[in-house]
Amino acid sequence: MVCSPWFERVSMMVILLNCVTLGMYQPCENIDCSSERCQILQAFDAFIYIFFALEMVVKMVALGIFGRRCYLGDTWNRLDFFIVMAG
Repeated sequence: MVCSPWFERVSMMVILLNCVTLGMYQPCENIDCSSERCQILQAFDAFIYIFFALEMVVKMVALGIFGRRCYLGDTWNRLDFFIVMAG
């Protein structure tokens, strides 16, 4: 499943969605996030974070965590791990 082209395509679409929502976010205009737009963007942000956290867990289960051909054996996955943990 984690090597499936569809899995990678969905992940790329969520990355693009994240880029769009980050571009729409205006922190200086609405500091307390009381507007409908800000709340919708917060909901998207939560969905995106949950998606990436689940993607990380699925890959860890499928590939293993440590070793040469495991999740943390790939440099891009290490970057993803750091980003998800920092989020």
